Amino acid sequence: MKTRPGTIVRHRREDPAVVTSRILTRVVPALALAAALTSAPVAGHADDAATDPRPPAVIFDSDMDFDDAATLAYLAQEDRLGRIDLRAVTVTNNGNGLPGRAIRHARCLLERLGLDDVPVADGSDTAPNAFPAELRQTFDRVFEDVLAGCTASEAPSRIRASELIRWIVALDPAAHVIATGPLSNVAAARLDPHRVTSMGGAVRVGGNLCCGTPPEFDGSQEFNYWIDPPASRAALRSLARLVPLDATNDVPITPQFVQRLGAEGRTTAAGIVFGLVSHPEVAPLIDAGIMSWWDPLTAMSVIHRGIVGFETGRLDVITTGPQAGRTVLSPTGRPVVFANAANAADFEQLFLNTLNGSR
Repeated sequence: MKTRPGTIVRHRREDPAVVTSRILTRVVPALALAAALTSAPVAGHADDAATDPRPPAVIFDSDMDFDDAATLAYLAQEDRLGRIDLRAVTVTNNGNGLPGRAIRHARCLLERLGLDDVPVADGSDTAPNAFPAELRQTFDRVFEDVLAGCTASEAPSRIRASELIRWIVALDPAAHVIATGPLSNVAAARLDPHRVTSMGGAVRVGGNLCCGTPPEFDGSQEFNYWIDPPASRAALRSLARLVPLDATNDVPITPQFVQRLGAEGRTTAAGIVFGLVSHPEVAPLIDAGIMSWWDPLTAMSVIHRGIVGFETGRLDVITTGPQAGRTVLSPTGRPVVFANAANAADFEQLFLNTLNGSR
C-alpha cells in the first residue's frame, strides 16, 4: 500500500512473509545495472532508458544521518520518476543513527514520501569504533523536529538487514546496494563482486574524523570506514564503485543552495531536505564549511552519467593502529573504481530537479 505524503502509518515488526510479499510486488528485471556496473564510468544510468526502459533495482543501506535522509528523499523521487526501483531500505545501528531511532526515522521518512510499501530492516548494533555521542544526539534532535508527528515504531525488524539484502539479491541478482554508512551490514551480507556502490574512504585527501573521536587515531580516516574497519576491508570485494571524500569534497552544502532549495522546492521530498539543512543545529555547520552532500552524490553517481569522474586503483583498508579505517592505494589491494572529482553545479541542478519531480 502507498499512501499520500504525510500520512501516518504505524509500523509493527516486519513479518518475513509480509516482507517477501512487498519485495515480490516490486521485483522487475534489471540486468542492465549488473552489466553496467562492471564497466566505466558509472552504473545503471537513467540516461540508458532509451535502450533499456526497465528501472534498476536498488537497496539503500545507511546509518540514517541527515544526508542519508536527504538521499532517501532523492531516491524516493527517482523511484517515482521510474528511474530506479527502490526495493528496500536497511540501516546500521552502529553509525550516526541511534539504535531504534535509526529504523524509526527510516520508517517515518518512507511514510512521508509515500513509500511505506518498501521494507525496512536494521542490523549491526556494534562496531570496533563508536560514532561521537554528541553528534548522534544532535542529529537525533534534528530528525525529531523535521519528522514531528510521526508515530512509527522503534522496534527492530524481525529480519536482520544483512539477511534482507542477501534475500533481495537472491531474488534479483541484478539488484544493487547503495551504501552510505558503515559497511557492517554489507560485509555481513557477503555479496558477490560489483554489487555495491559505497560512500566512504579518503584516497588522496585527508580524512574527516572530528568532534570527540579518540585522539589515538591520526585523522586520516573517513567516518564510515573508520567505524568498522574490518567490515570496510571485507566489503571491498563486493564494490562496484567507491565515492570517497576525494569527490564529495567538491560538493559542499552551501548557504546559497539551501536558500535556493527553500525558495524553489515544491514537493514533500524537497521540503524534507530543506527542513534538514535549514535546521538551527545544522545551519551553523554548513556556514562553517564542513558539510557536504556526501550521500546524495553517491546515489546520483549510480543513476546518472557525467556528474562524477572515476579512476581505477588497487585499494586496501588499514584495520589496526592509529590509521585504522584509512583507505590506501596498495599494490596488494583490490581493484576498485573510485571517484576522484564531481561537478558541483551539475549536481545541485540535478538534485533540485529530481527532488521537485522533474525529468
